[in-house]
Amino acid sequence: MKLSPGLISEVTGLKEIDIESLERSERYCALLLEANRKINLLSRGGDQRLEVIRQFLISLASLRVVPANGSCRWLDIGSGGGFPSIPLAIFRPKISFLLAESVAKKAFFLERTAETLELPNVEVAHKRIESGVRLGNCVDDECFDWLSVKAVTDWEETLRWGSSLLKPGGHLLTYKSGGPTTDETLAIRDHGFELLHTIDLSPFFQNTQLQIFLLKVIGDHK
Repeated sequence: MKLSPGLISEVTGLKEIDIESLERSERYCALLLEANRKINLLSRGGDQRLEVIRQFLISLASLRVVPANGSCRWLDIGSGGGFPSIPLAIFRPKISFLLAESVAKKAFFLERTAETLELPNVEVAHKRIESGVRLGNCVDDECFDWLSVKAVTDWEETLRWGSSLLKPGGHLLTYKSGGPTTDETLAIRDHGFELLHTIDLSPFFQNTQLQIFLLKVIGDHK
């Protein structure tokens, strides 16, 4: 598998892929593959290049629900190797991304990658996320328009992060295998969110149950 305009268009629904974004995408994948030899940024088993491209395209699938126009602030929690934030930053240059990563080696990789790819819309914070923590230029809660969490291990914790860090009307983007359970659906409501969109990735990727969920803050979520 190789990154190509046709493959990206199929996953994202974009009609046109500019050459500069495609070249940045290929450079990012190359940087990630090189760094993964020393840092555990993704699974070491199987075809590494295939896995990088797969994760890159899974990240880009979010473009189906991320507006193309308009500037906003986006926080990505636990960025690791940069999925989904780096791919999204490449294709959404007007959005200001803050990548929060608690592991120093991974945070350094993200900083070097943003510099190498010349992504002025990417900032990296070597911090563990907690409610009220100072993040980049943000000194208060409710600072972000978008929040993404790719590795959801605790649904309640993810929703609490969203409630604390998102502005009213803000959006929470999560990746999860299978649909929300009954308890998770109730938690979405209890934390002041509504589920806007679900992207099923199985038509694009074999042997996956992974889905992308877009939630929106509604009403008084405090």
